Amino acid sequence: MTNAVYTLVVRALSGVVSDRAAETMLRAVLREQGLSAESVSAQDMQKVLSGPLLSRLSTVLPPARARKELSVLSKQLESQYPKAPTLFTQSGPVATWDEPQNETTFDDLGLGADDFEFDDPDYGAAPTTRTYDLTQPGDQDALIQNLGRLSGVQGVMVCRATGEVLRVKAVRDPAGLGGVVAASAMLFQKRSLKLMSADLGGQTVCVCPLGGYCVAVVATSQANVGRLLVELQQLRVAA
Repeated sequence: MTNAVYTLVVRALSGVVSDRAAETMLRAVLREQGLSAESVSAQDMQKVLSGPLLSRLSTVLPPARARKELSVLSKQLESQYPKAPTLFTQSGPVATWDEPQNETTFDDLGLGADDFEFDDPDYGAAPTTRTYDLTQPGDQDALIQNLGRLSGVQGVMVCRATGEVLRVKAVRDPAGLGGVVAASAMLFQKRSLKLMSADLGGQTVCVCPLGGYCVAVVATSQANVGRLLVELQQLRVAA
């Protein structure tokens, strides 16, 4: 039977890759290190996270994303086992908005339907679907944090379809973004759409309707918008 350390790590890793990939990947690196899922200690697991598992995960995710995900996981392990501190020496924010940035706002954008690029509603390529109960503040925060870990993301906002802001995290005050979501929601009602994105010149806003809610993501112009749209397309609201 696997022990608590292994179970903690494999469950958390399953939020980054598929359940099967998490199990296969973790068991493989443990085996390479002469360790087992039944007896691995928290100290040994910290070495695995910052070394062989980081190397392996970096082959399926961008290296920066892999490091960030495992750094977060390593800190979770440390919180459960204080005598096994994280070995990630390059500390950094969990999400981009934890870093100081220059001030800007989203006021007076004057967006209309012609400013948006519409995604094909039949397109789907991501293997992992994530379900959130957006009536619950905890799930709203979890959704924001997961999207905030994607490279290039500078802000995430959860709103009602009317544009009423429920939760937001951003590198700077996203004034006016609620209005962008409200305007987007009206376009969603008129067309059969699942996603939309607007290029604001230096930044991109992506909006995804989720039942009676909307999620808006602000990303830099260097962000992989295609990847971001795929991630948004996998979001679901709990029934």
